[in-house]
Amino acid sequence: MTPAFGAALDHFEAGRLDDAETACRAILAADPAQADALFLLGVIAHKRDRNDEAVQQITAALKRQPNPLFYNALGLAQAARGRGADAIAAFREALKLAPRYTDAQMNLGNALERRGDRAGAIACFRQAIAVEPNLAVAHFNLGNALLAEGDAAAIDAYCRAIALQPDFAEAHMSLGVVLRRQGQPQAAVACFRKAIELRPDYAAAYDNLAGVLAEIGQLDEAIAANRRALALGPTSAAAHSNLLFNLNFDESLGVAEHQIERRRWAARHADALAPATPARAADCDPERRLRVGYVSAHFRAYAASYAFGGVLTHHDPAQVEIFCYSDTRQGDDLTAIFRRAAATWRETAELDDDALAERIAKDRIDILVDLVGHMGGHRLLVFARKPAPIQITAWGEPTGTGLRTMDYLFADPVLIPPVERGLFAETIIDLPGALGWWTPAPLPAPGPLPARANGFITFGSFNRRAKITPGVLRDWSAILRELPEAQLVLKNKQFGDPAEQGALYAAFGAAGLPTERVTFLGQTDRAAHFAAYRTLDIALDPFPHGGGMTTLDTLAMGVPVIARPGRTIPSRLAASCLTALGLTPFITANADAYIAAAVATARDLDALEKLRAELPDRLAHSAIGDARQYAAAVETAYRTAWRQYCAENASSQAD
Repeated sequence: MTPAFGAALDHFEAGRLDDAETACRAILAADPAQADALFLLGVIAHKRDRNDEAVQQITAALKRQPNPLFYNALGLAQAARGRGADAIAAFREALKLAPRYTDAQMNLGNALERRGDRAGAIACFRQAIAVEPNLAVAHFNLGNALLAEGDAAAIDAYCRAIALQPDFAEAHMSLGVVLRRQGQPQAAVACFRKAIELRPDYAAAYDNLAGVLAEIGQLDEAIAANRRALALGPTSAAAHSNLLFNLNFDESLGVAEHQIERRRWAARHADALAPATPARAADCDPERRLRVGYVSAHFRAYAASYAFGGVLTHHDPAQVEIFCYSDTRQGDDLTAIFRRAAATWRETAELDDDALAERIAKDRIDILVDLVGHMGGHRLLVFARKPAPIQITAWGEPTGTGLRTMDYLFADPVLIPPVERGLFAETIIDLPGALGWWTPAPLPAPGPLPARANGFITFGSFNRRAKITPGVLRDWSAILRELPEAQLVLKNKQFGDPAEQGALYAAFGAAGLPTERVTFLGQTDRAAHFAAYRTLDIALDPFPHGGGMTTLDTLAMGVPVIARPGRTIPSRLAASCLTALGLTPFITANADAYIAAAVATARDLDALEKLRAELPDRLAHSAIGDARQYAAAVETAYRTAWRQYCAENASSQAD
């Protein structure tokens, strides 16, 4: 190293980039072939986000001196330019020259993961660990890749990273994410709190903490964490959506407050993205075949998938050509069914919002349908760009988006009464029910009424833990006190966690209910899940966030549901389902009526037995449970919206 380059390097390492650049240019003025100076100029350009210049300078250095450090820096600059293949090639060249160069190995792994090659990424991180077993960041990156693959071995990788570097806040946070997915919410809370302790400004840790606190019923703390995450990262549309979702559980809010917050979300994150000239159809023939695009991260076994699955699989191909834009990262058997139903299937998880909007526009989609709402993984910022003439939100989270560019929301008069419709950014279109019901395979028969053999009534709820609020615990305990022999079965992923079981046992005990009368069941496969319904006589819908698809699944297994709708859309989901099936006597107006209806239903075993035999067929042949009938109603809604669009735009098109 020459004294002149040593001085340039000192400037660089001290953060004096201007001085370092000046020194390098002075060296090159005297010796244009000085490879180290060219390389350092390229690194400085990369740090200043001048990556085209960085590639040029580092490439020039490599022509004079093949060097693994140079190739590694070239890979970083190419990655910053969005040239993933070129970045991978550069990192591989670095490793040819220096096979034990862990920085290049790690960078190659990161580049492969960005390109969707997680197996290749995992191999790279394992190789880096083989060279440097105590490199905490290598274990962390391995954990990230395993987590993306859905591999529970990510837990071990994160724990190893933390053991090597106890103050590794990101590893604590990511460990919390995988523990939450594994159904260990209490352990996840501890991880997120540790990450925040280490990094008090860690917005993502607050956001994840909010999600898991809501799951275990600590709503006030969850919303406070949501708001803290948003204060630390005000531009995060995802964090703001997570706040909106958790507000659905707040009993103090109504539809007006929910829609105000959704419009606030749109004003902050979406409105500026709306084009001056929205997409227009090239052909306004009101009766032609429609190109309908569906956008979702959940084309897999997921509750909402069974709400829209019958629509996708039973469209009339003479009327509708289906395009699916899938952000689904871990497909399954249901993904394969949906893929076969689509005329065109596009994998879109690696596309940013601009690229996806451009792809949709190029596909000339007439009607674009959001299947996620404000749930995790949504692409509402694509809809904000208005890539299709007509845009609809449906099925995923039917509570409204707040977007000015979202034309319609599919609902029904129970879910959104006419008096509330002026509060929404979208125009409401009524279907026979806001939720359809579809199953890809036949369900087991309900079996005989359990109470006949047991000698007591078994109540149950297979809804998420987050929906079991203090008010729900109070009313369920009151029902069971009225029926001293009755039992309660609760089933969901969180209920498999012993720590969460203990917390709920304590809550029921405080309400005066002996813990031996409550049974918890954790997550199972779909067959075992539906088999568990055969143990129930009556289901109790929670509030203020009721069950949607859970209600329909319960009815499909012959079990009536006692519902208590309230002031919000989520509180009316079960009432919507019950109304569609003519089961309005099970819809109650208040706590007293809810308790009385549950007790009265439990005391009429003959009526329960009759319902158990009738309900599966009633649902299967209804306007929401007959997939062909429901898909036809959706197609009618599409056609009505399209005809209106054509009528409004025909004159301007003629001009």
